[in-house]
Amino acid sequence: MIPEFVAARGEIVSLFAVAIALAAATGPLARVSGLERGRLGDLLWNGGVAFVVVGRLAELALESPRTLLDPLVLIRIQGGVEPLAGAAAVAAVAWWHARRAPADRDAWALVAAAALALAVAGYDLACVVRDACYGTAAPAPLGFRMSRLADTRLATPLVEATVLLLALALLLAALRRLPARALAAWTLAAVALLRAALTPASIAGRDSIGAETAVLVVIGVAAAAAGAWWARPGTPAAGPALPPGPAPSRSPT
Repeated sequence: MIPEFVAARGEIVSLFAVAIALAAATGPLARVSGLERGRLGDLLWNGGVAFVVVGRLAELALESPRTLLDPLVLIRIQGGVEPLAGAAAVAAVAWWHARRAPADRDAWALVAAAALALAVAGYDLACVVRDACYGTAAPAPLGFRMSRLADTRLATPLVEATVLLLALALLLAALRRLPARALAAWTLAAVALLRAALTPASIAGRDSIGAETAVLVVIGVAAAAAGAWWARPGTPAAGPALPPGPAPSRSPT
């Protein structure tokens, strides 16, 4: 086990890495969606804060409810964050922003889903600073020798990050040919189903499969089905199509 202060710093560095990735993506996401950059930046910032705060509270409520009364425990992010609760908080923040511009709700859904996928990939890539890239035992060349372990291990977080980034690139490449809400649903499906599929490849192996995995599968299948429905020819769009190129900034309503 790595020292606690190292783990804590690794978690903080990981969160900063995610914040930097989202900040860098604000401009490109604003251009492809046609949303005003300032409001989009607010969504990413507020969504990130909501993910950490709500996810942390949910983790403590599930694992050790008594610690909710200890403010020092609340701010120890290295103790864990419940991702499903955090993702639900991000969805709520996205809805709050989209309600002010109903015609753009498809674009808001797409950027929220894309930001969630990017945040997951960024956090996975930062596993190297947390010393947390360990996955299930796997023979070479799939597995790599890692510190303090005699056997070779699959770097599962790095695999997840790579697949997510490729899926996100393919989905955004189809932005001008498919409805934004279909792509948003498929992005969410990719995040959920990939996490569920890689759960047995985590360091805990098949023992890590549980209720959370089942929820991820349900969410992923439902999102994939919704995306397929919305992508059908002739399905009415919920809002106007996204602009064919960079759009001028809009003033907040």
